[in-house]
Amino acid sequence: MHICHIILNNIGGAARTADSLISSQVKAGYKVSTVVLTYLDSLWTVDFKAAEQVTIMRVAGSQFHIGGTIHQISIAKQLSKVITSHKPDLIICHTAFVTKLYYISKFFLGSLSIPYISYIHTDYIAESLVKVKKDSIKAAIQNLSISLDSWVNLSAIKQASGLVFVCKTLYERFLNIGLNHPRIAISYNPAIPDLNNQPLNSTAKSWLNNSQLITFVCAARFHHQKDHKTLIKAFAKASETYSNIRLILLGDGDLEAEIQALVNSLGIADIVLFAGSVPNPRAYFSLSRAVILASHYEGFGMVIVEAVASGVTFIASDCPVGPRELSEVLKCGTLVPPKDVNALAAAIIDHAKIPQEKIDRSEKIERFFSESSCAKNLELLIQQIIC
Repeated sequence: MHICHIILNNIGGAARTADSLISSQVKAGYKVSTVVLTYLDSLWTVDFKAAEQVTIMRVAGSQFHIGGTIHQISIAKQLSKVITSHKPDLIICHTAFVTKLYYISKFFLGSLSIPYISYIHTDYIAESLVKVKKDSIKAAIQNLSISLDSWVNLSAIKQASGLVFVCKTLYERFLNIGLNHPRIAISYNPAIPDLNNQPLNSTAKSWLNNSQLITFVCAARFHHQKDHKTLIKAFAKASETYSNIRLILLGDGDLEAEIQALVNSLGIADIVLFAGSVPNPRAYFSLSRAVILASHYEGFGMVIVEAVASGVTFIASDCPVGPRELSEVLKCGTLVPPKDVNALAAAIIDHAKIPQEKIDRSEKIERFFSESSCAKNLELLIQQIIC
């Protein structure tokens, strides 16, 4: 049996999960190919080495914007040709967006009608609720485009042969909008160990190894979803109580310059480090007081699991999907309301008051977040589809 994974790019939790699943399926005897829509140049990347064939379409990032409907149709047409050349028996689309592109690709003349699984990694519902608030004809047209895009997304998901949700609350979100699919799997993303022994950033290393300093870490791309603005404002406020706290930001993204400007304007540039993308985030996590995730929304919150697997606790926004469920499963962590500067500042201060708490959740990590359990859950769903 030939399985083809379609992946948006080679960075982040979805890519790492796909790479783990590809390796497991190859070991299980499947023929596995991979289509990557765009390949990004970063330190923290995945190369999908286990796949028998990897096709990189190199789609420009600007073509993924919600307003780029024509571009998305063009991408779908290209994807149709690629899938036709691969000739798989089953397709796994990683994220709702990729599912939509494959769904559109099926309408082109000559394309193959192949069963597909939609692997839902993100809170598509929260993403689709974003609307332009300006009262204008242009805004109305854009909101209509967003609504149409959302309808196509949902149609693509409904037509899938099976669905995988990365946590229970994400599945429940879909149930609440009437999506009751007959073949589903709930499968937490695997906590994949760091295999890179790259040295820590020199400033980060000096902070993390200084017993007089209390250092927190945030690993998140600089994107509106991750709400670095609330984090920076809260950290500035907390530093008024504890002048010896430090913050290391791991990641990159379009909003990095904007966040740097905010840090400078608040006068905390000497206590906040922009360390960039790193291949070994757990090395930073393990030496920190806690890992912070201030997102408006999440599909899962893999950084939380990786923090706990590294032996430290976390502070996270109690957004609709992810952090609360993970906190309940792992029996640790502090949750604060999203976009609440005062609550997040208070949580940082509370963690600064006490010595670093080393926690051991190895049994739960192995039980719920191992690569083998993730692969097993997908395999059970595949067997339901092909039998």
